[in-house]
Amino acid sequence: MSIVKNIFSHTHALRLLIVRELASRYRGTILGVFWLFLQPLMMVVVYSFVFSIIMKVRIPGMENSYHFALYLMTAMMPFFAFQDALLAASNSLFVNSSLLHKSTLPVIFLPLVPMLTTVVTETIALVIIVLATFLLLEQVSYYLLLLPFLVLIRLSLSIAIGYILATLSVFIQDLRQALGLLLTMLMFLTPILYPVSMIPGEFIPVNNLNPLYHLLDAYRAIILRGELPGVGLVYVGGFSVVFLFLGIYFFQKTIERAREFV
Repeated sequence: MSIVKNIFSHTHALRLLIVRELASRYRGTILGVFWLFLQPLMMVVVYSFVFSIIMKVRIPGMENSYHFALYLMTAMMPFFAFQDALLAASNSLFVNSSLLHKSTLPVIFLPLVPMLTTVVTETIALVIIVLATFLLLEQVSYYLLLLPFLVLIRLSLSIAIGYILATLSVFIQDLRQALGLLLTMLMFLTPILYPVSMIPGEFIPVNNLNPLYHLLDAYRAIILRGELPGVGLVYVGGFSVVFLFLGIYFFQKTIERAREFV
């Protein structure tokens, strides 16, 4: 509760830091923050063209020529947000080493700010995907109102793991080098590029333990299938909350020691 009060007492500073973080990514570019909209839009167009027009990839039950591209993007965009949050958190103490030692801002903000910015990029991407689903598949559902809840769960899971990575990366610097590879492996091990029906039966129980599978399938259920997510989302929500407390607790216990190494 003290952490929550601390965050709310610095909401103005937190908002300014998020704006600064986003602006710094596109400083010096001609299009500026317009890239926030252009990047996901171009990905939807390119994936739709490559997989639907050139490769003509189909999934049983999804016969529309654009369905596979949207099927892919609906899961990839939240995963990219998750990936970006973890990579940013693992570098946050190194990038902000001066703030870590001199700033009066709560040190818990340093990993939090870049992880919160992923909500902005993910939201823009999801809006574009929802519009593309409506235009290409002529499909829309009232269940789309549940999307902010999914984004919140995704963010909670990112923050939980991100806080652990923030200090672990200080003590084990090889972790920062390996994290990109580990996240790539996770993407291929999670049914993102292929349907869960392609997983051999003996590996299904292992896949069901993967919280990202249930979370990303919930995005697909709401956007593409127009239905409520399965009960696996309850498992993901509970897992995220428990892990969030563990992540924050770990960060608090290790941050003072981590200061000595940054």
